[in-house]
Amino acid sequence: MNATGNDVQRPLELGIMFTHRCPIACRHCGILSGPDNFDSMAMELAERCITEAASLDPKPATIVFTGGEPMMYPHHLERLLGVANLLGFATRVITNGFWGRNQATGRRILYRLQLAGLDSLNFSADKYHLEFLPAEVFRRAIEIAWEAGFPVIVNTVLNMPGDPVALFSQLYGIPTDKIRLFDEDEFIRQVATDTVPSELTHMVNLSFGRLVGLGRAAEYPEEHYRSELATYSYTPCQEVVNRPVIYPDGSFQACCCAGGKIASFTVGNVRERSLADLFDEMRMRTHFRFINQFGPRALHEAIAEMSPERSCAPDGYASICDACVAATKGLCAKEVDARLDHWLLKRFLEKDEISAGSGSRPPELAERDDESVAAVDFLDASRRLAASTEGMKMFHRIT
Repeated sequence: MNATGNDVQRPLELGIMFTHRCPIACRHCGILSGPDNFDSMAMELAERCITEAASLDPKPATIVFTGGEPMMYPHHLERLLGVANLLGFATRVITNGFWGRNQATGRRILYRLQLAGLDSLNFSADKYHLEFLPAEVFRRAIEIAWEAGFPVIVNTVLNMPGDPVALFSQLYGIPTDKIRLFDEDEFIRQVATDTVPSELTHMVNLSFGRLVGLGRAAEYPEEHYRSELATYSYTPCQEVVNRPVIYPDGSFQACCCAGGKIASFTVGNVRERSLADLFDEMRMRTHFRFINQFGPRALHEAIAEMSPERSCAPDGYASICDACVAATKGLCAKEVDARLDHWLLKRFLEKDEISAGSGSRPPELAERDDESVAAVDFLDASRRLAASTEGMKMFHRIT
């Protein structure tokens, strides 16, 4: 089990999902967005969250506006971008590019948002979006974005084997020499050193992933390209905690991949508690810190070891994120943390046994030795966190 983190620390971002409304209702949508879903966040609450985020320590680097389709409400978005800009945040909007239907209207909307403080765009485009938005609409939207000087980063869902660039090129009619795979770690380094290459602003930078079987995606199991848990690596995940999302109802989620539907990923609600309080609790949770250090596959295996009745799905998982949310589905936050605390303690005690023993150990036990050492480091970090004044307050709140 690999307990080392990624060599590039994810910068802290805060997602504001201020609407579930979207002009389209994709079959793979995990949060059931669509034309008839009018769940939206009050503007006053959205502004308050952005304002409170400015006082967090550490302060998020970026406010990300997502949905639904936030650009269905350009005036609301313009106002929120202005608030974020005044408070010194970088900003990003997640969009499907529907505004590319009309070039003049799309250009007007995007330039107004840019003037309000919009820094970057992430597009969502794949075969599911194509069922509602023709390829030429997407191509027109990215042309407008390039014209305005925005890098075009595209998140796409692939549920089949193959070359992502070739598959996307075929779907959207974009030459392969205009598409490159997006390396986020590399991009973070470039931003930190002010060496972002010029090609980022005139190519499609493609980021691809697989399905998470929640929301509408759960209704189409034939679309899930499943793999056994053993095929996924023990890679730690920095998305959790570093990219929390506030949903339209004020629910504060540690990760967007759970779609607001997995209780253990829900930290609380900004309507009832301060953002600082929710961030502190999130950082204390064993569940999330475990994912950061050990990764989703290790999470699944640890929960299964402590709860044998929770075995792997016989037909596998649609993605590593799918496995991650399945690991704790049906468990509340305290149940997840308790099982992981017990797993870590078990490994801690095994380390004492290792220290007391002598001689060579078989490979299967040597791997367990590595887990035990990592568990000791984890528990030591937990003690330091709980020993802080704020940590002690939060520890008593959540236990």
